[in-house]
Amino acid sequence: MLMDVHKRDRRIFLQSRRKDEGSAAPLFLIIMTLGFVLSTAFGIWAFIGMQENQSTLDKKVAAATDVAVKEAESAKDVEFAEKEKSPFRTYSGSSTYGSLSFGFPKSWNVYAVNNSSSGVLLDFYGHPGLIPGLGKSVNFAFRSRILDKSYASEVSKLEKDAKSGKISVVAYRAPLVPSELGVFITGEVASSKQGVMVMLPQRDKTFVFWTESTEYVNDFNKIMETVTFIP
Repeated sequence: MLMDVHKRDRRIFLQSRRKDEGSAAPLFLIIMTLGFVLSTAFGIWAFIGMQENQSTLDKKVAAATDVAVKEAESAKDVEFAEKEKSPFRTYSGSSTYGSLSFGFPKSWNVYAVNNSSSGVLLDFYGHPGLIPGLGKSVNFAFRSRILDKSYASEVSKLEKDAKSGKISVVAYRAPLVPSELGVFITGEVASSKQGVMVMLPQRDKTFVFWTESTEYVNDFNKIMETVTFIP
């Protein structure tokens, strides 16, 4: 009797366990399916994100490469342009006006006018490439004049602009003519034109050299290193 009860309880337990296992199986399958779907979705999202990041990186690399190539080409152009300037050609003036001489880049074009009746004994223009006309809108790389006027009178004209702050003026000696004391001017060397200028005395005359653009200051300084004349 006791054994029958035991067998019956065991049978009921096994049936209940199988029932529980049977009801848990669909739930487990649902969880596994949901996990698979989520992991697949995450994988697709991650892949798309990786592709987008790679595309962005590729664009950044391409842009950086393009910039680097352009900078290298620009550096080569500058280097070539500098090499083309050498050796300098030489302007040699009349002995009547102190035998003024100076060098200028051989790649530049120049234009010189002599007109003693105007008080400008020499009007010299130098510029890279073609001379772009003589209008006021052109900022020439290099200008030079021999004025049939005394150095003292020309320097006195600078006083007003120096006081107003348009220009700054310091003493200057040309490297190859150190005996003559002149001035080095920085600022508005002509109306609405920023650059540098040098004035030097030559007996009863005045030599003036200037650039009408700060872009050519380095060239200007190199030219001034070649200036010679008879004091």
